[in-house]
Amino acid sequence: MNALNKTMETLIQANTTTSHSEPHICKHCGEEIPPMEIELFGRKRMVQPACECEAKLLKKKQEDAEKFQKRKDVEKLFSIHNLGERFKESSLETFIPRSGAEQVYKLAKLYVSEFDSWEEESLIFWGVPGNGKSHLAAAIANDLDSKGKIVVFISMPDLLEKIRGTFNKDSSESEEQIMKALQICDLLIIDDIGAEKVTEWAEEIIFRIVDGRYRKKKPILATSNLQPKLLADKIGIRSYDRLTEMSQPIENKATSYRREKAKQRMKRFMEQEDGK
Repeated sequence: MNALNKTMETLIQANTTTSHSEPHICKHCGEEIPPMEIELFGRKRMVQPACECEAKLLKKKQEDAEKFQKRKDVEKLFSIHNLGERFKESSLETFIPRSGAEQVYKLAKLYVSEFDSWEEESLIFWGVPGNGKSHLAAAIANDLDSKGKIVVFISMPDLLEKIRGTFNKDSSESEEQIMKALQICDLLIIDDIGAEKVTEWAEEIIFRIVDGRYRKKKPILATSNLQPKLLADKIGIRSYDRLTEMSQPIENKATSYRREKAKQRMKRFMEQEDGK
């Protein structure tokens, strides 16, 4: 008996009952599942089929185990809990859109609530620096994470620096591990895309990331201080073409929150000086 026949024989025996076996009663739904006769390699055997609900439960367990391992692999390199003090509590529930940010906020809420049906859709939030794009992206990351989705949130300059770090012979991480994590996560959020220094190496790395997500039909959410049409000179024409095909760009028209705070501080200072 060759190796294939031995393997098939083992599988058959593991699922074989005698012709006098009692029907299987599913412990989940109580349905009676009788044995069935099959012919394999010229031999008739009685095998016990699984109930449909048992098969679904087994499939669910396998999917959960695969997702657990996927999350473990990704969070080893990119933990959502490393967003930092400014963003770790961000949530769409607590996000207060300022004037000009109403539309991008509505889209963000819709994106989170319908993520499973929008899973192939990418977004680009763009606008002036300091107007809340990163805060909103972090809120999306946290809200999706709370729903069990695997999200990577990282700025493009930090991501490139992380990959450069793998060139060190003492690095515990490899470029291959990082690239794999960036491809298997449910959503990749790249903050501040276009802020990186333009080099041939950076262009190639960005293309591999964007193209990998594109081919797997997995979404990217990018934030940028630049108008989308200006990104080509920063990330390369190939990445720009892929990203614009994948993405719906939307402008955050709010003004810079940081500048508003600075103006408020200056106003209070001047008022204090006038009161002296």
